[in-house]
Amino acid sequence: MDGDDLPGEEIARVVQCLTEAVLSCSNGFSAWRYSNFVGLEQLRGLSPHQLNVWKDPSQIAHIRGLRTHEDAPGELGFFWATKIGGPSHGFDFEGQCILPLLANARHKVLLVSDPHWPHHPAGRAHWRLLWSTGSRGQHLDTPQPRLWLEVVNCDFAAASQGIGGEGWAHATLLHAMMKADAMQVPLSVEASVEDVQQASESLLSAGLGGGDVKEVSERMLLRPSNGIVEASDYFGTKHDWDQRGEEITEEVARTLYVPAGAGSGHRACEYKVLQGAMFKKVGIDPATSKIAKFTRQVGSVIRSTGRRWNGQI
Repeated sequence: MDGDDLPGEEIARVVQCLTEAVLSCSNGFSAWRYSNFVGLEQLRGLSPHQLNVWKDPSQIAHIRGLRTHEDAPGELGFFWATKIGGPSHGFDFEGQCILPLLANARHKVLLVSDPHWPHHPAGRAHWRLLWSTGSRGQHLDTPQPRLWLEVVNCDFAAASQGIGGEGWAHATLLHAMMKADAMQVPLSVEASVEDVQQASESLLSAGLGGGDVKEVSERMLLRPSNGIVEASDYFGTKHDWDQRGEEITEEVARTLYVPAGAGSGHRACEYKVLQGAMFKKVGIDPATSKIAKFTRQVGSVIRSTGRRWNGQI
């Protein structure tokens, strides 16, 4: 634990609270995660809409039967998540690797279910809501929210049977970008600019979103962990450590996807399709004369950035 002595009584208290929440009712665990005072502080600064979207256990169906999902209502699948993609660790061994996930409102996992591995999700990526303080050369006086996606790991048993890999990274990236669009919060990923740009164009062509893509080097604000410890290979040289105090990480080079309209003051919204035919401007420039016609099922929902542009008649 980076050489630190751990406070046993405090960890025992967190485990007791966590256990009581799990046993209280079907949604007691997830309700506790987002309502305790440490969790509320971690998410402080999000609008009510952004907070609701972050808490939602979103799921998306992809080609070839792949499904990406933030577990399910109740989030009890998080207990199994760190068993996916690595040696046996989690609720029964080396609990410091799973306690931050279970206890922190800022921390979720993005799971990949593959029809070739029906037993349980075959892939997972750690998935967080963090706060950027900018870079050394461009400090942000007010920290800005960032969705933070880490790499996808495949279950060792599934990988030994040749399952996993194909399309997984793209599917999780699309899922994360659609969540970023819905929240109007920039998404920070380790993927290349080219991969993120390709995914952005896919969303744009489908009328589902799209935004700017750029390379950044940012420092992240880590508000205190409700799990006493934090665990990650992405914030510096430490893997797991005592994180009871507020910290600012080293600068981390990442690729940033910025949804169209993020930071503009416009609020994301949804429109219900009342007729099958729809028309949209092509690209992100509202002044373009190119208009595409496409169809959507009546009653389905189209997400929008909420930005408005008044042209000349």
